[in-house]
Amino acid sequence: MKFELFVAVRYLKAKRKQAVISLITIISIVGVAAGVAALVIALAINRGFRDDLRMRLLGAQAHVQLLAREGRGIKDYLDVVRQASEVDGVIAAAPSVYQELLIQGVRTGVQTGVQLKGVMPEFETRVSQLADNIIEGSLDKFTDAEGVQPIVVGKELASSLGVRLGDRVRAISPETDIVPTGRVNRRQDFEVAAIFSSGLYEYDQKAVYVPIAAAQYLGGRPNMASHIEVKIRDADQAHVVGQAIVDAIGPERVAFTDWTVRYRSIFDALKMERVVMSLTIGLIVMVAALNIVSTLIMMVLEKGRDIAVLMSMGATNRNIRKIFIYQGVIIGVIGTIVGLILGNTISYFAEKYQLVSLPGEVYSISHVPFRPDVIDSVVIAASAVLISFLATLYPSASAARLQPVETLRYE
Repeated sequence: MKFELFVAVRYLKAKRKQAVISLITIISIVGVAAGVAALVIALAINRGFRDDLRMRLLGAQAHVQLLAREGRGIKDYLDVVRQASEVDGVIAAAPSVYQELLIQGVRTGVQTGVQLKGVMPEFETRVSQLADNIIEGSLDKFTDAEGVQPIVVGKELASSLGVRLGDRVRAISPETDIVPTGRVNRRQDFEVAAIFSSGLYEYDQKAVYVPIAAAQYLGGRPNMASHIEVKIRDADQAHVVGQAIVDAIGPERVAFTDWTVRYRSIFDALKMERVVMSLTIGLIVMVAALNIVSTLIMMVLEKGRDIAVLMSMGATNRNIRKIFIYQGVIIGVIGTIVGLILGNTISYFAEKYQLVSLPGEVYSISHVPFRPDVIDSVVIAASAVLISFLATLYPSASAARLQPVETLRYE
């Protein structure tokens, strides 16, 4: 063991003439531990919400969307689906027709604005989790639709409209037809065949699914798809794969957008929250660092005679400075280790046993998700130790400036 480290450990373990120094040392360790633990837990919650939101968004919607470069839609959409499916990295593709319109409960008379999506179930189930998200009913009527066309509505929308399985709803489109008395909005009745829950309140409140032919009529896109939706193997490569699909089909025919563009504002907000949270909670560690400064300054005053003796025996200013730097860093390392163990343990058990519950009618999930991350822990630990090191610079420099002759003269 190095001479400086040996002396630093002895100083920390030795009994104090002034009990207040020992108390401040303990407070410093507790402060660092509390700050580190709080930051680990806060970032685990942030990562948990981000991962959960990402999973739900990518489960409800496609990774990449293709749209017509010109005109109201893609005419040869089945051929485009085939071409897109052949691109490397693509799992599946599906045609869809989107249309904003009003929907009304025939029995209740309640109406609201929704985003209607026309799908072909044999394709749609390959690119989204619609089938897995259904909590009542099924998609069977989509493939055997006779009479009134089927519709799938979100749980929140069904609640607000006051409808259940078998009830009828009426879709009223902004597209119009010419009749002898003038123009009237296109409308069509549907029967609720299934109710889904994606876990995203807004999506469950605004999204409905109908057969693609019905959406083509309501949207004024005969024999066309408004979008081709694509699911890929690696969602983080959505932009690269999207560009490869466009290159394969022809940039003069289609353009693309991907989930990173559609939801950028949401995930940018979560990133900013991480930064603000880190800076705010990091202040706890800064306060603990001030306690380290106080501890070392008081220790320098108490150990003035010892420092003078060491210097008279040949210890250099550098040796003395290192002794107090080691003391401060040891305090920081102990506090950091305790904080990491505490923070990760709390996060682990809080996630495993779902200790922090949330009201399901308000939030899209039943409990606060905790996702502690190794890289976050490493960065937090390094930052805490660095702050502890910086806190030692002034006290250690003060100790190194002591004059041994003057100090011993008054002992």
